[in-house]
Amino acid sequence: MDKGKNIKYNKNKKREKLNSTITISILVCIALIALVGIFYKIIIDNSKPAYVSLNPINVTISSGEKDHTLSLKVTLSGKSKNLNKLNMENIQLFVNETVKKLDYDSITSEDGTEYIKNVILTSLRQEFGDSIEDVNLESLLTDVSVPNEGKGENKTPSVDELLKDFSWSKNK
Repeated sequence: MDKGKNIKYNKNKKREKLNSTITISILVCIALIALVGIFYKIIIDNSKPAYVSLNPINVTISSGEKDHTLSLKVTLSGKSKNLNKLNMENIQLFVNETVKKLDYDSITSEDGTEYIKNVILTSLRQEFGDSIEDVNLESLLTDVSVPNEGKGENKTPSVDELLKDFSWSKNK
């Protein structure tokens, strides 16, 4: 009879050992999955490109003869972890001040859009570091004709010319 108890005891011991091995294996798998998730969140997710659109900027720029309105919508791009660290209110104010200082003749030159982008990007990098990788001008509405590219005269009509026959009323 002692032999029968001994066999049962050994079987129970083997089952307990097997159960504890399975439990440990499951816990190790869960820990590995958690580590992969943390690695993804810290390393990969934070290095994804992010985009931040600033509020539209409306400034008045003088050509010497008269004042012109320049309206831009600026989008900043960079790594999400870098952009998240920045105070967007300060950046908005800084970009507004930078745009106010733009040179009218440079804006209306052949590469006016590139000039605006480069001035904003350079100023932001000097003030806030390399967190901002690029600047995009999503829309450019202005009574200042800003050429995008090409040579020769700029035949882009102003906003006033485009909207002169436009009416919000239903009756004409």
